[in-house]
Amino acid sequence: MQLKISVNFVELYLNQTPCGIGPLAALLFGVKMFQEKILYVPNIDGQQTSKQNPPNYRSPASRNLKYQPISIKHDSIELKGWFIQQEQSTQVPTLIFFHENAGNLGYRLDYFEKYYYNLKCNVVAVAYRGYDESTGSPNQIGIQKDAIAIVRYVFSSLEIDKNNVFIHGRSLGGAVAIYAANYFQDSKKEKIKAVILENTFTSINDVVNDLVPNLRVSNLLFSRNQWRSCDTIKNIKLPILFISSGQDELVSYNHMKTLIQKSENCQIKHEYHIAEGDHNGNWMKDEGAYFQNIQKFFQSITN
Repeated sequence: MQLKISVNFVELYLNQTPCGIGPLAALLFGVKMFQEKILYVPNIDGQQTSKQNPPNYRSPASRNLKYQPISIKHDSIELKGWFIQQEQSTQVPTLIFFHENAGNLGYRLDYFEKYYYNLKCNVVAVAYRGYDESTGSPNQIGIQKDAIAIVRYVFSSLEIDKNNVFIHGRSLGGAVAIYAANYFQDSKKEKIKAVILENTFTSINDVVNDLVPNLRVSNLLFSRNQWRSCDTIKNIKLPILFISSGQDELVSYNHMKTLIQKSENCQIKHEYHIAEGDHNGNWMKDEGAYFQNIQKFFQSITN
């Protein structure tokens, strides 16, 4: 459930476009007009919310994980999510997870549970606007506002160690994490300790150009949702762990290599590369090694 750019829009857009416009022009017009619906996929197989999932994927309670529901009202919308907390929540690290572009939070419970037990940390997961039970409609500016609201909520409303907060973003969530890290890195109140970026991209335009090499107009098509992490990451000074996959079928490893190269102001950076990892299931290739590398990163920053 990572970055997923739908290609099922062709017939719909051609049918809705006035006669006389060529098929290619009609297609490009449709992509530009409906770019948010192409990039952001909250509904998978008719399951918009976690409550519609199979029983074991509806909430942390189905895994016997201690948690509190999260509700964040801002920007005329309401974000919903979970604070999955350790028994001694003020004495362990807290991870803010920025999720991928497809599906609801419930289908990430396998991953959250492994994180919770392997890293002994609190996990904060909040759905962006338009995802799961959060209201509104997803778009880049809106999701960036959501990221700010989520980080502020964590520092102002949760009983945690405020000096031990990490953010982890995967795929689209990596772009969200880069934005949040840049926004808060000089904050005296919301002090992010470090960032984990996983299988994320330099920009949406670069992903589209990789997937459809002959379509070199993506700057115009996705003008409202470019997510140019390749520019933003240059400003980040916080420690970063880059988790990359050698067999990523959606976001090639070149994106992560470029982001590593462009993070020139980052004082501490590590890479954990999974040579046989793909876009979706890299953490399952060697679960022990995956979480051990994150643990080592946690410890290196703490020490």
